[in-house]
Amino acid sequence: MSSTFKQVGSLVFNQQEGTIKHARTDEDLAKYIVKIAIPIHFLAKSVTVAIDSTGVKDSSGQFELISELLKHLSHAYLEAYADSPSATDASVDVELYNYSDSAVVAKVTFAGEGGFKKTSDIASDIKALVGKVLGGRINVTTASGTSGATQVFRSIVLVLIYDLTK
Repeated sequence: MSSTFKQVGSLVFNQQEGTIKHARTDEDLAKYIVKIAIPIHFLAKSVTVAIDSTGVKDSSGQFELISELLKHLSHAYLEAYADSPSATDASVDVELYNYSDSAVVAKVTFAGEGGFKKTSDIASDIKALVGKVLGGRINVTTASGTSGATQVFRSIVLVLIYDLTK
């Protein structure tokens, strides 16, 4: 069994807490924060979707959410980037979709515009989905009245942020 404490001279490194203390005075000298962001790309290429009719236009990047991905998870965000549409009267949801339960976990909406969109923190929602198959979807919820209208989506990313000092 390995110890979480390592002493080097008068310094004590606590690997579990992420701290460095003075051995004789027990004074906190430093706290090293180890955070890592892992992007999971559901869509890593451009896809042009028709926005003149409703429905799911693209689904990609399905994977099973295993418990090891959640151990040190502190924050999570769904991010998407799209170009401006050819018509501005459509509404398109970019979704983090739970294929196991047929449910939307989180979404960002492009209502006649392009740009970068990001959800609020969805870590608590993600932690409840161990063993589920997740993926990205592009779902036109309000169709454009312009025949042949399209929108280009350039990325759908689930960003998982880990705090390894916890």
